[in-house]
Amino acid sequence: MNPDADLEDALTFVVRRIEGEAMRSGKPLTEDEGLLLNNLPITPLFPLTPGSDPEFPPMPVPRDLAYERLIALAKEARRDDLRVDSMSDRKWRYAATVCKLHKHPMSWLLRWSGIREQKLWWDGSLLIISAILLVCCFLALILWGIVETWTRLGWITGGLGYFVLVLLVFFGSRYIEDWQLRREVDKYRLTARDLPRQVS
Repeated sequence: MNPDADLEDALTFVVRRIEGEAMRSGKPLTEDEGLLLNNLPITPLFPLTPGSDPEFPPMPVPRDLAYERLIALAKEARRDDLRVDSMSDRKWRYAATVCKLHKHPMSWLLRWSGIREQKLWWDGSLLIISAILLVCCFLALILWGIVETWTRLGWITGGLGYFVLVLLVFFGSRYIEDWQLRREVDKYRLTARDLPRQVS
C-alpha cells in the first residue's frame, strides 16, 4: 500500500469530519478556518525562547481561536461518531497514527483533541530498561576507570564508547517507534477502510 495514499485518506477523513461537525453545529467553518485546517503550520508561530533576558520578557503568545475551534470540532466529531458507532474510534486512531508516522501537523491537532495512537503495553518497560542500561553503563565506565587508573586515551575511548551507546539507544528507540506506528497502520488499514464513511 502506498504510504502517501494512507496519509491522504487519513487527512481527508479528519478534514471531512471537522467540516461536517462545523456544519452540524450550525456555524460552518469560516474561510480562514478552512484555510488553516487544510494548511496547518509546520512550526509554532511563536517559539519559546529559554534563557531570555528577564528585563525583556518574551512576548506573550496570543491564543489562536481558529485553531482552538478546530480542536474542539475534532473532539466533538469523534464523540459524535462514537455515539453512533463505537467501531468508528478505529478510523480516528488510524488517522492519528498515519499522521504521526508521516510527522504531519494534523497529528498535533488530533493529539490536542484527545485522539492518540495506541501504545503497546511494553513501551514503558522498554523506556525504563533503556534508562537503567545507560545508567549502569555510565557507572561501570566510572568504576572501571577508577580501578584501572586509566590514561587520558582510556577515558577518551570509554567516553566515546558511551556516546556511541547513547546514540544507538536514541536511534534504536526512533526505529522501534516507527516500526510500531507502521504496524499499527497495517492493523488499522483493513478495519478502518471497512467502516462506513461519514458524510459531512
